[in-house]
Amino acid sequence: MRIPSTRLMTVALVGAAMSLIAEAADLVKPDIKPGLWEVTSHPQISGQMPIPEEELAKLTPERRAKVEAAMQSSMASAAKPRVYKECMTPEKIAKGFQTADPSEGGSCKKNVITSSSSELQLREECSRPDGKTTVDVHFQISGGVRMTGTINAVMTAGSRTMNMNSKLEGKWLGSSCGSVKEAEEEK
Repeated sequence: MRIPSTRLMTVALVGAAMSLIAEAADLVKPDIKPGLWEVTSHPQISGQMPIPEEELAKLTPERRAKVEAAMQSSMASAAKPRVYKECMTPEKIAKGFQTADPSEGGSCKKNVITSSSSELQLREECSRPDGKTTVDVHFQISGGVRMTGTINAVMTAGSRTMNMNSKLEGKWLGSSCGSVKEAEEEK
């Protein structure tokens, strides 16, 4: 059984927040400078981890209790504010905004609501064999060096639904990324 990590989901959502440029033709290239960015995420998580009930039913009562306790602990930890450094290379920026992991199978539909050099608002809906994910994104960019936004995600599997709502603030720190290659949480 694959249990999604809320820490990985948080990192993925913050990484998606920094990858503001989409490959879709109907998106305008946002005004964002390449280089080292610092992003602060203030997530709120509610609901249950989206694990299909039939997967949990396969566990012994003792094992299920341990798994559910670990999931609750993981969700509580993931709901704490985080500060990340992200190296935004021109290649990464050009790669585009992508919230779904194509390796998970399923299909996604992206609907662009607003797209300009200073604002991006979109909704992405993905259906997988084991559930559905809907992500609403709204970012505002100021002078290429500041970003604010929200990411609201709803993940379902069977009767289990988890909501993850994050407020984000980002600022450009400089053109050199130093040793930072991917999203790295500050300690």
